[in-house]
Amino acid sequence: MPAKSTKKPATKADFKNLLSPIRIKDVELKNRIAMAPMNTVMSLDNRGYVNEQILAYYAARAKGGCGLIITECVLGTKLAAKFPFTSNLHCYSTSFAPGLAELAETIHAFGARTFIQMSIGFGRQGHAHDGSRPPAPSAIPYNVPFDLLATGFPEVLMKFPVLLPMAMGSLPYEMSIEEIHAEQDEFANSCIFAVMAQFDGIELHAPHGYLEHQFLSPRTNKRTDLYGGSLENRMRFLVEVYLKVREVVGPDYLVGMRLSADEHMPDGVTHEEALEVARVMTQLGVDYVHLSDGSYEALKYFFPSEDGAMLDEAANFKKAVPVPVMVPSIHDPKNAEQAIASGKCDIVSFGRQMFADPEYGNKVAEGRPQDIKRCKRCNECLMRAEVGLPVRCIVNKNLGREKYMPEYWRPAVKTMSVQKMKVPARLPDHLLHH
Repeated sequence: MPAKSTKKPATKADFKNLLSPIRIKDVELKNRIAMAPMNTVMSLDNRGYVNEQILAYYAARAKGGCGLIITECVLGTKLAAKFPFTSNLHCYSTSFAPGLAELAETIHAFGARTFIQMSIGFGRQGHAHDGSRPPAPSAIPYNVPFDLLATGFPEVLMKFPVLLPMAMGSLPYEMSIEEIHAEQDEFANSCIFAVMAQFDGIELHAPHGYLEHQFLSPRTNKRTDLYGGSLENRMRFLVEVYLKVREVVGPDYLVGMRLSADEHMPDGVTHEEALEVARVMTQLGVDYVHLSDGSYEALKYFFPSEDGAMLDEAANFKKAVPVPVMVPSIHDPKNAEQAIASGKCDIVSFGRQMFADPEYGNKVAEGRPQDIKRCKRCNECLMRAEVGLPVRCIVNKNLGREKYMPEYWRPAVKTMSVQKMKVPARLPDHLLHH
């Protein structure tokens, strides 16, 4: 007869830090479980609009117990939207505001807070459907080394060589200073639509080799003007984007930032430089720092195959900045609890794990971590997005069909008076005349 297990079953008390509330500025999160932003390729044909599947997909994660939902990358200028990686949500005119408002309202109806991740573009990592050259700091194409690809990606690229252009970008053109300023102004203007849609905050998107990251990196920024050379100059683009957004949304609205902790590429942004960027940005008023790692050219750091791969880097950011630090890729709830308890981070964001089990938060809160459907880190979801297909998951057959499941349909909610809604600050002159 086998011996009885003496292992104590987990209870809610075992996750007191992960389940404790936290306030970022004036926004209180009910727990430290955040859904990380992930491109889903559910906005079809790069038209950029919210649809019923997108609403239900986010509803499932909000209903599943996340304290915070951060949207996928939303492209904030018309030029940025012309150069997606595959297909993204857009936010650069009033035509996108109704769908985004439906999204924020749906997430709120299921009990979570939500930040919209606003991006000024993919830069050299973008792909126009007509073959146009994308804008970038310098005319340097991107090229993904096979030895830095995440699990599963090399086999897919070898099986479908037609996809190789997605791993070898087009030659971009160098943005003029006039174009830089015009894009910054349009992007700031677009953030007004995010405030109007009643998102609780905006996350500026500066990791992973996207446009802001490209300006930060000496390997992709070879400019000799005021936007190139020293770290102060390379940081100028990001600083200006933030200050223009802050001018528009006002001092009280929550604005955070996502940043790669290290580019992990020769001549790329170093960990020490990333720490300095975070120090400067939080001194200017950024309200939280959400970490990631690597870039599209260093995918194995972007999508690590082990739990807690970014925690040592996160601990350094915790020492460097006075605002909450969020870190991804800690799928095991016990490890997530320990990461917060040890002071290495304040919030854990779950990406691939939220594809695998939208009920993650509820299962932790109910003391049922053994019931969580664990992400296998096989990257099937990411490889589908890479080839332009909507994400799916080998352990969650319902990913992508949430719109057919009534439990994720938005319930009736009390209509909020427009007069009581969050409103942006007064439009600055440069936007009134843009």
